[in-house]
Amino acid sequence: MISLLVADESHTPVVAALLAGLFEDVEHNLGFEELLDIFPDIDADDHHSTLLALNEDGDAVGVITIAECLSLSAGGRYGVINELYVVPDYRSAGVGKMLMDFAKEIGEQRGWTRIEVTTPGDEFDKTLRFYEREGFVKIGPRYKFVF
Repeated sequence: MISLLVADESHTPVVAALLAGLFEDVEHNLGFEELLDIFPDIDADDHHSTLLALNEDGDAVGVITIAECLSLSAGGRYGVINELYVVPDYRSAGVGKMLMDFAKEIGEQRGWTRIEVTTPGDEFDKTLRFYEREGFVKIGPRYKFVF
């Protein structure tokens, strides 16, 4: 049985461990120690939520992070999923869908007009197919500027 909850600062080590696993998979440069430092500040922001999936033993098996944004083109407030990760032993077991449904529920409660997702490149075709099954449509590439 999988249970879902909104993480708080007490979950910092668990969130850091899960996201370090994600970032290793996608060759991102943030590791566990950096995430330990960053998460409390992000968690304190009222426009950000981290959702956890726990197995029957209370071990975290998945995480999704969502942030609220504003846009005229979106018609107001909307959510952005920045990270989604399920530990390998729980992939294809519905955990990702449960986390996604929880994020959608939160978005509806907050009156968001939509949810967007940052996706990895085309080489992660299973991930892209998952989002398409969840009703997401491609809206174009995304760029970044680093300070």
